[in-house]
Amino acid sequence: MRILVTNDDGYTAKGLVAVAGALVSAGHDVFVVAPMSERSGSGSSLGSIENGKRIPLIETHLPDDPAVPVYALDCPPALTAVAACAGTFGPRPDLVISGVNPGHNTGRSILFSSTVGALLAARVAGVGGAAVSCGFEPSGRYDTAAEVAVRVADWMIRTENTRLMLNVNVPDVDFAELRGVAATKLGARSMFSLRTERVDDGVILRRDERSSGFRQGTDSAAVAGGYVSVTVLKGITGSDDHAALDDSGDSLIRILEREASSAT
Repeated sequence: MRILVTNDDGYTAKGLVAVAGALVSAGHDVFVVAPMSERSGSGSSLGSIENGKRIPLIETHLPDDPAVPVYALDCPPALTAVAACAGTFGPRPDLVISGVNPGHNTGRSILFSSTVGALLAARVAGVGGAAVSCGFEPSGRYDTAAEVAVRVADWMIRTENTRLMLNVNVPDVDFAELRGVAATKLGARSMFSLRTERVDDGVILRRDERSSGFRQGTDSAAVAGGYVSVTVLKGITGSDDHAALDDSGDSLIRILEREASSAT
């Protein structure tokens, strides 16, 4: 299986190297297309889409495996996924693994996550996969998360579910200490929150981590309880986007008519 590995922390990040190496050891055909530098928090942004824009590229390989090509682009993760899935770097992938990200992407935080954003962009291009995250450094366990990523990828392939988008969050424990896998919903609360603080010459960003207070059945609660959280994400497919409009289309038309009348 040809697997694209990408991330939002740059092509030399520990989490990316760990998961790419684990997938290679599992026998997969792996290639890496990732940002040149850290691009966390950029969501599904593509960056500039000016016609004719040239995006700088570094071509290298995994540190311990010259056979695995690495392409580093000076752009957000979503665009690296779009380029790879368009066949820019050889045959398009069958599956995308984004990560391993330092910092659990649970609850509302996935709105800003560019680890998840890369996966969303790949799915728009017709390729599914998994976004994989563990805790923040120095406690984050890339090794455990990489092993989980291999098993998730193998499950997707074996069950022919490679078009799914899975958000996977892994507790920071030894693999043998994981309590299991939980199919979860996105929670209202993430495992961290952000706040800003005004200073004389700017604004300081503060991050506060949470380990409790989560509703049962959610991704955050599962990870806090020692379980790998797997959440199915819905992409922009358009398959049933019109259902709501079919139910309320007449009232929408009347709203527009009233707006037009009030403007004349």
